[in-house]
Amino acid sequence: MKTRIAFAILAAALGFASCKKKQPETVPVPKAEPPPMTAAAVSTAPVFSQNPLEAPGNYLKTTVGHVKEAKAAKALFEKTALDEMKSADLNNTGGN
Repeated sequence: MKTRIAFAILAAALGFASCKKKQPETVPVPKAEPPPMTAAAVSTAPVFSQNPLEAPGNYLKTTVGHVKEAKAAKALFEKTALDEMKSADLNNTGGN
């Protein structure tokens, strides 16, 4: 009988000891290192003039022929924007 009581007390003690709150693990945080000193980036691309008469030939070939398409796109954009503004008007229900 005494062994049973001693075993029960020992089991209870181990049970309470195992329920002890664990310490939170500390995660090592790396220290921020200063960025390495590097030279400033310099562009080596050729500089083009803004004068359209001095523009490269491919640019002129691809843009000059699309003036009518650009004007049509602008008109469509303005019409769509106007229609959207009309649809946002709460006083105009569009009914008969």
